[in-house]
Amino acid sequence: IYEYAIARFFKDFLRKDFVDGFKRGSKYSRKDVLRILNWNQNQNAQNIGGYKVSPGGQNCPIFVNYHKEETISDTTKYEDKFINPSQFVYMSKSKRTTNSPDVIAIRNQAESEIRLPLFVKKSNDEGREFYYLGELTPIPETFIDSQMPIENGSSVSVVKMEFLLDKPVEPNLYKYILTDATE
Repeated sequence: IYEYAIARFFKDFLRKDFVDGFKRGSKYSRKDVLRILNWNQNQNAQNIGGYKVSPGGQNCPIFVNYHKEETISDTTKYEDKFINPSQFVYMSKSKRTTNSPDVIAIRNQAESEIRLPLFVKKSNDEGREFYYLGELTPIPETFIDSQMPIENGSSVSVVKMEFLLDKPVEPNLYKYILTDATE
């Protein structure tokens, strides 16, 4: 039995698809991600939201629900999107500016060497797991303070930022994620 498991593993194993514990195109829950990144076991995965810098500042996993439901609160209707299979636009958590500590840590990734793995799921209909798409590198000059409209006609601050992926998203997975679930 173990010979089958080993043979199956090596059949699917391509070294280029593995990046420090994650396999490109494979699905992971937030809890799985935190374990692989060696976060404290007491960390509640649901408190991560879209992203969170690890306590020691070594990594900041980014989670994206690509097609958001209309019924979610206005303060979470982020306009995250792919520009192409290698470039991604992301919005910070609400009530952040370019001077917020988490945004500074992400923008200054080159100096801090913080790891920025990207996890995306098409929609909440897919459950709790996200596809690992690769490692992000911020484009610092694209980090701009912005406003996101919310109910009652007011707005809340967010930071719009762009990233480059270390490798383009595989074409079939890219097409799958971009296709709206309602189409």
